[in-house]
Amino acid sequence: MSDEYSSDIDIDKTNVITRIKKLDRKYGKVANIETKIRDPYIAPSIEQKIRETAVKSRGFTSMELAQKHDVRISAVKKLLKQMVSENLIKIVESSRRLKVYRGIQTKGN
Repeated sequence: MSDEYSSDIDIDKTNVITRIKKLDRKYGKVANIETKIRDPYIAPSIEQKIRETAVKSRGFTSMELAQKHDVRISAVKKLLKQMVSENLIKIVESSRRLKVYRGIQTKGN
C-alpha cells in the first residue's frame, strides 16, 4: 500500500486546507481519505453566529457546532465553557467524552 497526496485545494473563505489522500489497494481498488486542517481560532463573525444559535437551540454538542462552522472542536469547547459560565447555555447531559448543551431561552427548560 503506497500513500501519495494527489491534490492540495485552498479555500479562502474558511482558511481550510484540504488534502485528498489516495490509498492503492489490492486489485486496483482505490480509497479516498479527505483530511481537513481547520482554523484553530474562531472568527468574531462565526462566534456571533454560534452565540445566537446556541442560546435558542434545544440540544447540541461541540462536535456538531465545529463541523457546521468548520472550526476546531477544542476552540468550540472553550467558547461553550465560557457561555456556560455566563449562563447563556447549560449542560443537559454529560459523560467522560461527550457533553450535550441546551440554550437557556428554549421552551421546556
